[in-house]
Amino acid sequence: MKRVGVMLMCLIVSLGLSLSCNEALPVYLSPENVLTIRMSEMEQLDDRHAPPENQVVHLEVAAENIFDEPFLDSVHIAGSMRIWWKRKPGRFRTIYLSEKNFTQRDLIHNGRMLLLPGQRITFEAYWNLKSDDSLYLPSEMDFSRLRQRSCYINVACSDPETFVVETALKIYDRLGYVTAPAAEFTFIGRVCIICGYGPSCPPPPPPRRC
Repeated sequence: MKRVGVMLMCLIVSLGLSLSCNEALPVYLSPENVLTIRMSEMEQLDDRHAPPENQVVHLEVAAENIFDEPFLDSVHIAGSMRIWWKRKPGRFRTIYLSEKNFTQRDLIHNGRMLLLPGQRITFEAYWNLKSDDSLYLPSEMDFSRLRQRSCYINVACSDPETFVVETALKIYDRLGYVTAPAAEFTFIGRVCIICGYGPSCPPPPPPRRC
């Protein structure tokens, strides 16, 4: 009788082990709706930082953790901004984003980053108004009646032009690309009426001597 009890006990243990071995391990599912991104700044730099005929636009993207818990994962930053001229859609520029565009790289530790609920991070880029085929776009803006368009000392301004920015960004390994709503900004081209006159139009540098 004792021997039968031992055999039954061994059978129960072996059945339990076989069942536990056949159980599938739970599969990790990344949470949905962790991040949202949007264009937070689209600023035409002034003449002091970007003089006429060498104009620059500062672009900034903000990402926010909208998940109700802290999120920690390995970082893989990649993305792009596509900027196109609303009046001339065939004129566009693609700016590729990487970790170099991240303004808070000190948040990354050993390749991982923790974001608390509601925490925001930003990425920035500068656009020199050149298209993907290297055309300086203000050269195609309307500067007709140049001397009647004076908007500063020896500076003429074009008609306002609208540009559209479309951005997609990947930040974490286990999350896909997040797309920002398309955003628009107004740009005004600026040119010097007379070269070398006024605070915004310094004379060109003298030629170098051999």
